[in-house]
Amino acid sequence: MNFLSPALLVGLLAAAIPPILHLIFRRKAVRVRFPSLELIRRSNRKTARRHKLQQWLLMLTRSLLLAAVAFAMARPYLEPETAAGGAPSLTGGAVSVVVDASWPMGYAQGGERLIDRARIAADRALRGLGSGGLAALVVAGAQAEAVVPEVTADLDLVRRQIEAVEVTPRLGTLGEAVARAYETLSSAPPSLPRRVVVLTTPAGAASGLPTPPPGSGIELVAVDLLEGKPPENRAVLDVQARPAPDLGPGQWRLDARIANLGAASVERLPVSVLVEGEVKVRGFVTLEPGQDTTKTFNLRLPPSATSLRAEVVIESDALEADDTRALWLSPAPELRVLAVNGDPRPIPQRDELFYFERALAPTAAATTRVRVEVARADTVDAQRVAAADVVVLANLPVPSPELARALEAYVRGGGGLLVAMGDQVQPADTNAQLGKLLPRALRDVRTAGDAAASDEGGDRRVALVTRFDRGHAILQPFVDPSRSSLARIGVARYMLLDPSPDAQGEVVLALEDGTPYLLTRPVDRGRVALLTGTLDRDWNDLPIRPDFVPLLEQVLRYLARVTSSEGRAFVVGQPAPLRVDDPTVARVVVEAPSGQRTTLDRPTDATPWQVIDTSAPGLYRVAPDPPLEGVAELPGFAIGLDPLGSDLRAVRAPKDDTDGDSTPVASATAPGALGPEGRTELWHAALLGLFFLLLGEAALLHPRKTRAAG
Repeated sequence: MNFLSPALLVGLLAAAIPPILHLIFRRKAVRVRFPSLELIRRSNRKTARRHKLQQWLLMLTRSLLLAAVAFAMARPYLEPETAAGGAPSLTGGAVSVVVDASWPMGYAQGGERLIDRARIAADRALRGLGSGGLAALVVAGAQAEAVVPEVTADLDLVRRQIEAVEVTPRLGTLGEAVARAYETLSSAPPSLPRRVVVLTTPAGAASGLPTPPPGSGIELVAVDLLEGKPPENRAVLDVQARPAPDLGPGQWRLDARIANLGAASVERLPVSVLVEGEVKVRGFVTLEPGQDTTKTFNLRLPPSATSLRAEVVIESDALEADDTRALWLSPAPELRVLAVNGDPRPIPQRDELFYFERALAPTAAATTRVRVEVARADTVDAQRVAAADVVVLANLPVPSPELARALEAYVRGGGGLLVAMGDQVQPADTNAQLGKLLPRALRDVRTAGDAAASDEGGDRRVALVTRFDRGHAILQPFVDPSRSSLARIGVARYMLLDPSPDAQGEVVLALEDGTPYLLTRPVDRGRVALLTGTLDRDWNDLPIRPDFVPLLEQVLRYLARVTSSEGRAFVVGQPAPLRVDDPTVARVVVEAPSGQRTTLDRPTDATPWQVIDTSAPGLYRVAPDPPLEGVAELPGFAIGLDPLGSDLRAVRAPKDDTDGDSTPVASATAPGALGPEGRTELWHAALLGLFFLLLGEAALLHPRKTRAAG
């Protein structure tokens, strides 16, 4: 018989309390002979003997009651010496126990977590050593830590350290922990048999653990705590969120990758998307064993100045840690756009910026908050330019030398510039003023179509946008630009560019013959975009296409260096870079999911600005410190569990057998070895006995109460 909590057996001393109380409070009666009561005394002699026996039984019952309580709290159990097929015990040997404390050890089977089974199995391995055995302990948790770094004969110390082991959100330290276990056995006498016992999941046992050093004689025993039973687990492996301007204002697209990592099919597994704790959309997935799929959700969110907490949740199962994955839905900051109108008109519909202003109105913009300031060229100075995030030159004839100098300093310092063509633009003079900023030099205005176009008319007088750089950041939100309305833009006239061999810039959109339609170019810290068409309908029908709004938003976001609003997730323990483009922010405070705050200063050198301590999964907030006017918060980030841990199945890693090491290696023990199989819990029986003892006490007291009532 063994006990899970043998220290509680000290409670058995409480069984002596009733006899002690009996001896303390027993009073010896004074014998007084009274002749008239002699007959009564003789008649009650038999009753007195029965009453004395009842009192002794009552005292014994109460002593057994207290002993049963202590016995049950110590959790006694019986188990066989060694299960068939298991690793034999090392009586008098040395064992280094490796406990896997990674997050998959939270998997529960039959109401018992694998980490709890590991404690039982470790205790069994220690008891197999006998009185002369030695043991060490290594825990594969947040890091591979030798908790008991050298073998010791104090097995109770090792047991206490094992009881203190808890599951951590890390993964991937098991191999290092096994290597540390080999080192701990170096302190054991070479004459003793030595073994490393690894208590882990089926996947951990088959993960290609390091083999013992050649000639060491160490035996490696990896214990599958599921004892050969197939795991049943479903998991949310990954979530990607991004704005979906092609679906309408305020629309988001969430792609959740969900897997069935069990042996049975799953029919209509419920999946929910929650935003700020409220269910926004639900769905179902059907998965075959080992299959994973991507479930796409479309949802519309109201405008928000702050990031929104979101999570994708599936129905809970035996491993609840991977049934949820959190992410931020981060709105873009407000952009200040200075639009210089080169061809203002009294009729709004004929004005150069008519469509531009309406496309960026709050009711039309999907994912970007834009504040547009329209100005004439003669009213723009360097101060107004510097206050904007993006400057737009719409059909401006010729920038003045003062404006050109202000724009060059502005762009090189990190600003964004969009230059759009039109009838008023003078190519030669514009090249002279803005040549250092433009992606390519302007040449002349070209009319679309060929020589016969004027006679035949129709589509031959219009060129179409057919070429797209899908890898460019501007086109990232578009699932397939060639199937969008961008592919139906009709261009009647455009600005032809100088095809010099040293031409710079990236072509985002191009016409059928390869003529650039939209180009971008980085200039020092800033960016410039050139549209060879117009922002109104004079040269093309771009402004009336449905995708004009999202395209314009993406161009402005790109020029302003606004980081993508896509929810980004990093793995626990992986450094998370901070997305802080505002140069005025020199210090930030990072709030972890637990509420703990950490202050980080902007590096003064080329060192990346990142958060190193990401040991807790969840959502992290980032805010400037001290708070800045107009900057309430900065883009946060999500830390998730390593999705590799969701697969508990034993998929064996390839082994390299070229070293010729003949040291015995056991990849996984037979079911029941060092595990809980065959253990018989006795504390349930102790509680049942406690119940019957309470009934016995009540039965012994009942006659006494009846006579007292009479």
